[in-house]
Amino acid sequence: MTEDAPDPINTIREVCGMSGSWYRLESTGLANRIYATRDVVVRIATDHEEAFSDARTESVAAPVAHAAGLLTPRLLVFDDSRQLLDRPYSVWERVNGKTLGRLSPDPHSMSDTWRQVGSQLALLHVRVKQCDDPNGYLDKPERNLSLDCVLEKLASTGNISRTLAKEISLLIDELHSVVLKEAKSCFLHNDLHDMNIMCTRGGQLMALIDWGDAGWGDPTIEFAQIPLPALPYVLEGYREVAPDLLGGTPEARIIWDKLDYAMMESLENPSHIIPMEAYKQFLNAKGDRFKNPMLGLANKAIQPDARTSRR
Repeated sequence: MTEDAPDPINTIREVCGMSGSWYRLESTGLANRIYATRDVVVRIATDHEEAFSDARTESVAAPVAHAAGLLTPRLLVFDDSRQLLDRPYSVWERVNGKTLGRLSPDPHSMSDTWRQVGSQLALLHVRVKQCDDPNGYLDKPERNLSLDCVLEKLASTGNISRTLAKEISLLIDELHSVVLKEAKSCFLHNDLHDMNIMCTRGGQLMALIDWGDAGWGDPTIEFAQIPLPALPYVLEGYREVAPDLLGGTPEARIIWDKLDYAMMESLENPSHIIPMEAYKQFLNAKGDRFKNPMLGLANKAIQPDARTSRR
């Protein structure tokens, strides 16, 4: 079957014993075509390079998370037999909610929702102790420890000024030794952003969806794609459940990962802004939200060069 061929939804419905009329849902990603009835959702892998592997990963990961009591849809059917389709498809219990990223892009207006997200992440990390994976479907979440190489490549494009490059280099140097410290390994969702969070219009969290990148790794990797303004709320909710699980310097590891994402984005999009001041404020935040603020970064003075930044 090609992407242009119609999906055999009626046949899938009959084989799976589902009732009700179907309609297609708009997908928020590239890995699936999505159909729904009032009660279930069908996800059919696209030809995207990671779609098949993601489908197999979530077929292993999502049931484990659901069994551990996490707010995530129940997997009803996973079929990779190629009897009906030339690709994997899955049938899920439907969560009739709204995607947080579409409901409200402002984290401050949904602070309670983000706290609930943090609590769910902590529960995932605390409760899931094993995940049977005989076929090796799970991902291997890892941190990029070579940000200096990414910076060198970015600086060579001319997308950032020498001043900004120097500032990023100082931050990398400041964080490097902390990031190298060994961290606990937990079961991760590993693709958590506001388009993978379902909630009611009133902000009650309903589900974390799309487990196609799940695997074992440092729990702070979970925060890389969460909007920076939402992180204080997420960490607050997380620490109410698991106060010490993230270790001594989670803020440093979080900003390291965010800097990695930001530089990679800037390589593709010269207009993308790397929010260095926001990163520093986060690292140096005082008060109850952050137990281990990084010191010294806000006081590092960078002398501007004569060239105007393209940011």
